[in-house]
Amino acid sequence: MQSFIFSLGIETVQFKMDVQTIEIDKGLGFIESQSVRNQRLDALAIENMIEVIEEILEQLKLDYKTQRIAQISDAYLQQLSHLFFQNARVIDRIKLEHAFNEFVERMEYYAEQAGFDFKLFAYFVFVREMMHHLNVVEIKLLN
Repeated sequence: MQSFIFSLGIETVQFKMDVQTIEIDKGLGFIESQSVRNQRLDALAIENMIEVIEEILEQLKLDYKTQRIAQISDAYLQQLSHLFFQNARVIDRIKLEHAFNEFVERMEYYAEQAGFDFKLFAYFVFVREMMHHLNVVEIKLLN
């Protein structure tokens, strides 16, 4: 199983794997600008986010067969852990998928809880898609 450090900021996304660091200049600001229209978080915005994020992840050209553990210390993951995972330090696929479905079903409620910070939800969608496309089986929250 391969472990990597992941960070997603406003301007960039970064993956540190073994001795290689991959940085892509398409962060949360880019994802939000390509996805959210009229300051509304809705099903269409989520679908748009998924498409944009998939394009970013495809740039990595990583082997899907390798199972991975992501180590993350981003503040957005800490917020998500508080909102959806009772401040858990380890999040597996099942927990994340359950929380994501809960978010989609109660989008307006969670948007209010997060102060309509659409970047937080772009972060959530990114982490979910990363789990699917990079075969991430577990996320460890650092710090």
